[in-house]
Amino acid sequence: MTPRNTQPRLSVLQAGLLLLSLALAPLAHSENLTEDDVTSFIASMEAMQPLIDKHQDFIESIEDPADNEREVDFARMMSSMVDEVKGHEMYDDLDDLVDDFGFSSPEAWARKGDRIVSTWFAIEMEAQPDMAPDMAEMERAIAEMENNPDMPEAAKAQMREMMEQMMATVGSAARAAEGVSEADKRAVRPHVERLKAVMEAEDNDFE
Repeated sequence: MTPRNTQPRLSVLQAGLLLLSLALAPLAHSENLTEDDVTSFIASMEAMQPLIDKHQDFIESIEDPADNEREVDFARMMSSMVDEVKGHEMYDDLDDLVDDFGFSSPEAWARKGDRIVSTWFAIEMEAQPDMAPDMAEMERAIAEMENNPDMPEAAKAQMREMMEQMMATVGSAARAAEGVSEADKRAVRPHVERLKAVMEAEDNDFE
């Protein structure tokens, strides 16, 4: 008589999920940002000025005044920029530039940049927990303003728009910072000041 196997058996689905998790474990670990990723991205941004100067007319042509009224997706800052230049000569020049710094494509460069920028936000928020305005306080301020009979409706509308835009911006930055790993923070933290300087400079160039 064949002894009965009393060991629990894995279902096909359970076995498949187990194998998948084992296969992905090294991949997940390897996806952490490295200091080389960070320094290469920053160096590419520092080398961006000639490209910006060359395509200044195009950059100005795609600027939309309505963008100031839209919520900025801080989790896709670099990817959004790449999306805007696709199909233009600037995309090809960007491809050549990022290749010099070890990135396989503008999209790969942008994905890495999105993570680096999000990690930077997370580090800044940790260092300055009071830097973001209190959302509940802002909502109370809006309510008080709405109930102020002495304030003209046009002024109320303008202030409401400004405050709602600020709240949306803060919320987007906070979402971008969510889920940032400690490993990514360790890679970015030594280079925060250099990253901050280059990002602020590029932001001025694109205005």
